Amino acid sequence: MRAIIYARLSPTPRGEESKGGNLTQQVELSQALCDRKGWSVVATIVEKDTSASTKRGAKRSAEWERVKALVEDGKADAIVSRHYDRMYRTPWDLEDLVDLAEVTGVTLAAAQAHGVLDLSAPSGRLAARIAAVVARNETEMRVERQVLGHQRRRESGRPFWSTRPFGFERDGRHRGAEAEALRQAYRDVLAGVTLWSIAKDWNTRGLLSPHGKEWRSSNLRMVLLKPRNAGIQTYSQWVEKPDGTRVRRTEETGAGNWEAIVSKAMFRALVRHLSDPERNTGGGGRRKALLSGVARCSKCQAAVTQGWSKKNAAGERYRIYTCSGGRCITCPADPLDSFVVRKVIDRAEEWNAAPATHAADEKREAELLAEETATSERRTALAEMFAVGDIDASTLRTGIGRCDADLTKIRSELAVLASQRVRVDLGDVEYLWEELDYEDPDRIDHVRTVVMRVCERVELLPRGRGTRGFQSEHCRITFRTS
Repeated sequence: MRAIIYARLSPTPRGEESKGGNLTQQVELSQALCDRKGWSVVATIVEKDTSASTKRGAKRSAEWERVKALVEDGKADAIVSRHYDRMYRTPWDLEDLVDLAEVTGVTLAAAQAHGVLDLSAPSGRLAARIAAVVARNETEMRVERQVLGHQRRRESGRPFWSTRPFGFERDGRHRGAEAEALRQAYRDVLAGVTLWSIAKDWNTRGLLSPHGKEWRSSNLRMVLLKPRNAGIQTYSQWVEKPDGTRVRRTEETGAGNWEAIVSKAMFRALVRHLSDPERNTGGGGRRKALLSGVARCSKCQAAVTQGWSKKNAAGERYRIYTCSGGRCITCPADPLDSFVVRKVIDRAEEWNAAPATHAADEKREAELLAEETATSERRTALAEMFAVGDIDASTLRTGIGRCDADLTKIRSELAVLASQRVRVDLGDVEYLWEELDYEDPDRIDHVRTVVMRVCERVELLPRGRGTRGFQSEHCRITFRTS
């Protein structure tokens, strides 16, 4: 008899041992069974991190479909596995095998089970169906235990992280250097520093990810958007959309019992900043010009970009800033950069003396945090009332919608307050400007961050016909109050 050896390893949480044994062991046990029975093995098919529990009507993996195709083509007479649950775990998957057996006469055999299953005989189908029902019950019981376990963890507020997250230990304690780097990153991003610059700085300092990988803008962004950094507990689950696709949905479930690295207000501010559709991601973060994208044209309000002038009589060209909306205005770049930075430096004493926060803002933030807590509790209460039948689905949807709208409004205002509190240090700006090297984007990025934080608006004004140089009246700067 010709046999196919099929070995499958179910998805296993990180750090846990698979209950199905390793693939090599499964193949060895199946091969030993074939040797005892004198069967010839025509194919050995293995797959890892694949579940046999499928929804009704859903297709199994490509490797399992390959097993069925070999049987349908008459190239095999038996399927051999370590146990029958490697082949099927639901009644509907078994019925597919029964249909296959009626057409091809295929036999199922398991190394750790007695005898073989002849699905063409009533007794064989009965034994297989009993095993499928038992396997299905085991799956449902496991899911129920997992749901209850997640619920207990949510109620306790304790951290449950499959791997150590950046900035924390597995038990929720902070990892010093990483936690401080995260705090500074939140302040820097809200002050205008690019994710690319922060990632480069972390890599230079040897602050790698928990998996030992270097940082990029993409994975740094993911870490900064994690609610756990603000001490917020979340719960993730897979949900099915109306079109049948499954997506992972994460929702906040309350405060965790670990110490936050940043405040909720600062976290909300960063989420708001990174989610802003008008935010310029910069295509990698390398900026070659100090005021490109910062200064605006006074005529059309378009951002200016860096360019190069036409060659002069000596055959030389120099950097210029040009209106991106229609070349309304052009201006020599070097003298404009120098003028803006000197104005910022002159502003340093007044800026550093201004208070970082106002008492009214602190009072308003406390009020908003209390409102956020009350609204979240009201949202949870609605779900509990629906669960016990006190309200219907329509009332639940209306109430949840109002709560979500209120939470969005509250968190948006908290984000604005936190953004206004972020300060930049003007102490080293003069030194950086004196040493500024346009081949080093890190220095440009730092000075640029200060300019964006201190200046509310930088506008270029028309220079007039025949004017080639730059004068102070060609630039209008509006400073922030604090």
